[in-house]
Amino acid sequence: MFKEDLLETSEKIQYNIFKKVYVNNGKINKNDLCSDLNISLPTLKTHLKKIEYLLNKYYKSKVKISSSKDFIFLKYETGVSLHSLTTYYIESSLKYKLLKFFFIKHTKKFTGIQICNYFNISLATLNRKILECNSLLKEFDISIKNYELTGSQLQISYFYYLLFWNNRIDISSVVSANHNITEVIEKTFNITLKISEKYPLYTWLKILMIRKKFFVEDFFKDEFTKKNLSILENTEIFIELKNFFEKDSLSKSSSTYLAYSTLCFILSFNIIPYEVIKEFSTVNESTPFKIFSLMTEEMSNLYTTHPNNFNNEVKLHLLSLCFKSYFFKGIFYSNNKIVTNYYLNEFTSDSREKFVNDLLLKINSLYKVKYSFDPYYFKLCIILTLNYLNGVSKHSLTIGILSRIDSLILNTTIDYLRKFLRRKFDVIVEVYDEYKKENYDLVITNFDPKYIPKNYNNIYIFSNLAVQYDLGNIVKILNEIEKTKFEG
Repeated sequence: MFKEDLLETSEKIQYNIFKKVYVNNGKINKNDLCSDLNISLPTLKTHLKKIEYLLNKYYKSKVKISSSKDFIFLKYETGVSLHSLTTYYIESSLKYKLLKFFFIKHTKKFTGIQICNYFNISLATLNRKILECNSLLKEFDISIKNYELTGSQLQISYFYYLLFWNNRIDISSVVSANHNITEVIEKTFNITLKISEKYPLYTWLKILMIRKKFFVEDFFKDEFTKKNLSILENTEIFIELKNFFEKDSLSKSSSTYLAYSTLCFILSFNIIPYEVIKEFSTVNESTPFKIFSLMTEEMSNLYTTHPNNFNNEVKLHLLSLCFKSYFFKGIFYSNNKIVTNYYLNEFTSDSREKFVNDLLLKINSLYKVKYSFDPYYFKLCIILTLNYLNGVSKHSLTIGILSRIDSLILNTTIDYLRKFLRRKFDVIVEVYDEYKKENYDLVITNFDPKYIPKNYNNIYIFSNLAVQYDLGNIVKILNEIEKTKFEG
């Protein structure tokens, strides 16, 4: 799920118009924008009026959008960010309002007519929007039935944490969090939590407190929960969390399931440092840790020279990925779909994709779990990790550059090419050495090939402009070369 899925079709267009003007420093050509969004100028004019109304409603004179014959302009005061404006746009969506309503207003049973009156909409509109909401919630194994949320309480909490967190929506006005929970964790593990670890925990706690009446045995009778609870309930951190929740819980049973849910969250969202969590015996004997160990072993096996940045922070992200997939179902991306697809396209090569597919196949064949990895999200996480790691892989490609251009320009070009290709491939890019004994995987040149010694396996003749203009062709060639080496 992506945050723009909360918007109507027209709202998505308005959101993209606003975003494009914002990221273009507040000025964009109308014709270019219409071409990008595949809309007409009259349609653009209609959407601009709606954007202007929304901005005026929330920001008054702080943010203004206007247009001339050829351009659209956005003016805003310092301190107004794209994220804050996006949050306001999401909060104006009817689907978001309904999702929040069913989460917050759980203490009273509402009829369809009462909800229609609350939002000033027709019953037909309400039921249509609930169907659209359920289409989004299906991925998370929850739904709205008879005008209330149904499904696993852990899944409901997980979804709403992501909904509020990814959209940067503060729910402090609804309920406050007992910040002493961080002291419980810090004391138990003898650590000091950073603000980036505390704040997600506070948000999670607020989510639980809103619906704490549901955290009783009747809602946690499934075998998956019973199995994990029997493993975790005797650990020190579980006991301390349970004691913490007993102060605010409705019953002893409630504190048990609040503690369980919070421990699932802690393990899945990078709250505890890797060097601490790996010493937690209950954790390193678990299925998620075994999957994590397999992942890191397979990734390490890719390299002849081990990456020196395969550090504890990277390992924690991978371990949290394993726990998140184990305890929770569904993905709510923090970036929009365009940005997420950009990351995948920018950093994916044939060999990386094959590695990810083979790794996922191996995990699924060895471990039978309630929730399997989401293939798209798994691919994104592993691809970005491989791009970050700086080791020399078994399938590294050596590229020699032989050019007529000035040496200073050549060195700059090589540096640019190395950085660009490093996004997709493990490459060594250097000035061509005619005396090199081992063959280059690829020589890139604007010399006549008949004058070049045959110490290469592939050659690409680039234009006289610059190597950069031929990047698309070079990527295609390297994909084929790497595919051959990888499969060989």
